[in-house]
Amino acid sequence: MLTGCSTDGFVSEHPVANAAPPLKPGVYRIDAVEVKPVATHEVEPDYPIELGSILTGKATVVFTVRADGKTADASVVEADDVLFGEAALKALRKWRFHPAEIKGAPVDCRMSLPFVFTSPYGYGVEEGGGDLPSGDKPPGSHQTTVESH
Repeated sequence: MLTGCSTDGFVSEHPVANAAPPLKPGVYRIDAVEVKPVATHEVEPDYPIELGSILTGKATVVFTVRADGKTADASVVEADDVLFGEAALKALRKWRFHPAEIKGAPVDCRMSLPFVFTSPYGYGVEEGGGDLPSGDKPPGSHQTTVESH
């Protein structure tokens, strides 16, 4: 595999742009529910090591929060690189939610969630220095907002 093998030491990104899949029967849009889903357990995705020379990235995932609070039918609708999308999907499968409700009953609901990645490997780090000022590494990623889709 020659990914990332170039003379300048940097990898190129392979962006992803997909249309959101059609809404399945019995799944509500987030703007159609009375109580929106709320995350009860979040898992940050790991920063793809293969993209270490890329400073930041993002991925947006569309998925269903089932009535039992688990996620299903997740797919990447946009990502700066396919590896950011894969990392976001892997983490999202571990998320849990208080489900959406209509008339007090839990229902399946479609949501969209963007993830922002920050390289924990630094940028332009040379031997013997060039690390982040505090010496701390930034987190691999973070979820910014929950969006309707």
